[in-house]
Amino acid sequence: MIMSRPAIILFGDSISQQGFSAAANSGWVGLLSNAYTRRADVLNRGYSGYNTRHAVNLLPTVFAKEMNPKSTLFVTVFFGANDASLPGEREHNQHVPIEEYEQNLRTIVTDIGHKLKETPIILITPPPLDEHAWDKYCREEFDDLSPRSNEQSKLYGERVKLVAKEMGCSIVDSFSLLGGNGDVSAYEKSLEDGLHLSAKGNHLLYDGLMDVIKRDFPELTPKVTEDDLTGIALEGALWKELC
Repeated sequence: MIMSRPAIILFGDSISQQGFSAAANSGWVGLLSNAYTRRADVLNRGYSGYNTRHAVNLLPTVFAKEMNPKSTLFVTVFFGANDASLPGEREHNQHVPIEEYEQNLRTIVTDIGHKLKETPIILITPPPLDEHAWDKYCREEFDDLSPRSNEQSKLYGERVKLVAKEMGCSIVDSFSLLGGNGDVSAYEKSLEDGLHLSAKGNHLLYDGLMDVIKRDFPELTPKVTEDDLTGIALEGALWKELC
């Protein structure tokens, strides 16, 4: 067994699971991991297709009863893209009513807070939704629809902000970061298939997350130079110091 570094835990759905995307589409999780190289272990706990109802049931698996708060730098919670799918009679319906969604977020934050006391929890709103692109993708890939709307995603994001304010969490508003308040032409290039993030969307989310960390938790930012007064330094001596 190797010695572990402080952890960064990313709890979410497919947008987290796919966040280690490589090649041209650099994922936001990969970008974060690169920023914290030799500083922290980024633990991706993303579950494709999951909503907050599933996430609540997952809590005992992802966050054990015995956890050392000092071993975790921060936690992100990024659910809602599936909860915000439109209700209807479908075989596989991921929709969660907005009131239940809000309560599930509270349950998730409370559970993490009890197990990782004083560890920062950063909530991320669902991203915008290109309805036509997503419908086209679903027809081509699954010969079925999973109806969603941009307005619904925005409404669910407002509940994330509410929970963050009430429970003292930081917030990354991915909906606004990707241009969801504008015309679809403002955000379509940030989405790969209408729902999941493209390279541009991943970079925007990563930059937005890092901005929040720098603003709210400067002591948790990667320390780049010795002149930096705060931040997480590289583990171990530089090679030039050893030769």
